[in-house]
Amino acid sequence: MFRNDETMNFKHDLAEISKKELHKEGIWVPKEWDDYQICMKYLEIHHRWFGSSVPYISVFSKELRKKLPLLSEEEQEAIRDIVNRLKSCQPITPYMSRDIRAISVKKSDFLLKNWNIYHLHLEKAPERYQNPNLLFFQPKGQVVHFIDVRPHPKGTSWFERELFDIIYDNWPHLLIYRPDVRPVLPVPDEGVHELLKEAVSLIPFREGSLFPTNLGVAASGDSNLAVRTADRVFNLLTEWQSELTSRESEIKKLIRKEGIKPPPRLDYELIIENGFFVAYELQTHAKIKMFLVP
Repeated sequence: MFRNDETMNFKHDLAEISKKELHKEGIWVPKEWDDYQICMKYLEIHHRWFGSSVPYISVFSKELRKKLPLLSEEEQEAIRDIVNRLKSCQPITPYMSRDIRAISVKKSDFLLKNWNIYHLHLEKAPERYQNPNLLFFQPKGQVVHFIDVRPHPKGTSWFERELFDIIYDNWPHLLIYRPDVRPVLPVPDEGVHELLKEAVSLIPFREGSLFPTNLGVAASGDSNLAVRTADRVFNLLTEWQSELTSRESEIKKLIRKEGIKPPPRLDYELIIENGFFVAYELQTHAKIKMFLVP
């Protein structure tokens, strides 16, 4: 990685890594984004790309099982293909929305940001979608819970109360539901997403309240999960930079024990190796494992 100076800056290194990953996916990074925003947006966008590195078991709600025979043959074949892809670690990206590459908050999927509910098209990313139906699912561990197939919501109707009813009736453990907490004021479904952006952390549901599964969204519309993760990683990187600087003499002794003469001043670059953030010393090639990549 090219450096403009000889001072370690792990946060900038991470921003460069994140930018490179976004570019690989064809996502343009605005020049006005600073290091923090690049990393936070990368986390948010990366969350949309449902991973296929491990096999998943697929389970269906009672409601969807009843509906399956009524779907078209093309829709049933698409669902079978999605199940097989999840089972065999193949990407389901062909069925995902083209907007998974969008950086605009206006094109955000607030069902995903707030509740970890994904949706798939039942046709492989054509130039123009012909089928209005979507397959909604919620993952937990290595199990994908298929909730329902229903038409593509529009605008504020992206909050689908019936989806939560189905989840609660089939897998209540997937929701953060408190029957003993009841909001004082009613919340119309079309106002849920805007309300959650105003730091309101619960909505009326059945006889109690429902809390966002994914920590909700910030006032900006960005995912609180991405914001908190970026905050934690940046804080840890700052702590590690201070630790490496304060323990430089000790680290030089360890490098000498390996038969390598250390430079007058150690300088590190942040790399990622085997799922860990690693401090890589540029002249001696020494590596110090720091902490797990979230």
